[in-house]
Amino acid sequence: MNRLLIARLSFAPLSPARLLFAALLLALLPVGTMAERPAAEKYLYRVSIKGAITPATMGTLRRAVEKANEKATELRVAGNNDPSAVALLVTLDTPGGLMASMDEMIRDIINSKVPVITYVSPPGASCGSAGVYILMASHVAAMAPATNIGSATPVQMSPGGQEKPAPGEKTDRIPEEAGADDALNMKRKLLHHAIAQIRGLAEFHGRNASFAESTITRAENVTSTEALRLRAIDVLAISETELLQQIEGRTVRMTDGTITLSLKEATVVDVEDDFRDRLLLLIADPNLAYILMMIGIVGIMAEIQYPGSIFPGVIGSICLILGLYAMQTLPVNWAGFGLILLGFLFFILEVKIISYGMLSIAGAISILLGSILMAKSGDDVASVSLMTALTTSGLAMLVSLFLVYKAAQAMRRTPVSGEEALFQETGKVIHEVRENDGRIFIHGEYWNARSEDGSVIAVGSSIRPVRRDGMLLFVKVVTEEKNG
Repeated sequence: MNRLLIARLSFAPLSPARLLFAALLLALLPVGTMAERPAAEKYLYRVSIKGAITPATMGTLRRAVEKANEKATELRVAGNNDPSAVALLVTLDTPGGLMASMDEMIRDIINSKVPVITYVSPPGASCGSAGVYILMASHVAAMAPATNIGSATPVQMSPGGQEKPAPGEKTDRIPEEAGADDALNMKRKLLHHAIAQIRGLAEFHGRNASFAESTITRAENVTSTEALRLRAIDVLAISETELLQQIEGRTVRMTDGTITLSLKEATVVDVEDDFRDRLLLLIADPNLAYILMMIGIVGIMAEIQYPGSIFPGVIGSICLILGLYAMQTLPVNWAGFGLILLGFLFFILEVKIISYGMLSIAGAISILLGSILMAKSGDDVASVSLMTALTTSGLAMLVSLFLVYKAAQAMRRTPVSGEEALFQETGKVIHEVRENDGRIFIHGEYWNARSEDGSVIAVGSSIRPVRRDGMLLFVKVVTEEKNG
């Protein structure tokens, strides 16, 4: 109707009233008839996980998931209700790692509000052990050519105490029923838990649960081509560009429904590791973790065996806490708190023990490491920024060093009161001092005195106390030096 009126006006004489009426009609037209709507914003966050699965890699993935979820929430608040507006791409190359870290990563992926696409790449990469669980948990499981997946049988870091098998008895099977051997029972529990976990993840995303189970029970390992044929993965792609093309329009299952992927025009945002992440990755390396634990144990044992050595105890205590974190025995926030507490303990000991600054330096290093570990750890409410942690720890170190310096200065200063000051001063003989009689004036006080060596000390002589027995001082003559 509006277009018809405008068409009629175009053939009529253009009076000012008609021009105004036409302008009003144009203003009332829907925006879509005048210009195309701008394309909705889309973002693909990308993070790389390479190497062993450790607390550090768990933190890297968690930070990437949180960033992607925050962006999705931000877009919804801005009016972009497209559920596929944000996704996370994880490039994976791992031989496996710690189950505790793996479990946390699985939970982060499953409960993510945005689809998580895990891509085993580049060609030549592997997805072993814990990596298989992470791939099965992902909303899209993809691999590059010349990669492999499998060998997910869980193993314990320390051997069990099971007895040697009888001659001819098979040792490659775990009994189906519980027995008296606790080591076998623990192995059985671990194995059945792993099987149920990986089958549940595969079934949730419609993948081959039987193959997933065989990676545990038979440590099966296959190529990416075979994995695609077995429906263990969803996509085989030579590059990330091809991967995005293949998954365009694919529907994935989330915990609260389904999402149809549409990432063709998405802006790629790389989630980079900061120096804290790189430090934690270095500490969490299994080889370095073992070395830290050994240094920690040997250092503390050496300090107990040879008390006062200081250096072995200082290095041992710091390495032990870092080793416990690397082995995931201590959570990262508790490890950070322990290092900060240890640092302040070193500062306190510096006042009492002559370490020539070694304890102060160790305390500063311990507080700094603890602050780095504490940053971005724990719940969102309790977490602190890295800059805040470093600033606070730096100020705390400066204040502590100043207090230690003043305390050491006070301890080395000549006493001005008390018995220590009395023995540092020189007095005068008031009444002749003998072996069993005499009186002196010293430190502003009158004292009964006796000669330490039994000699007679004349009135007016300068004396210095040697020892004290109650209210009696034993003194000796002070020889005055003459300037030549």
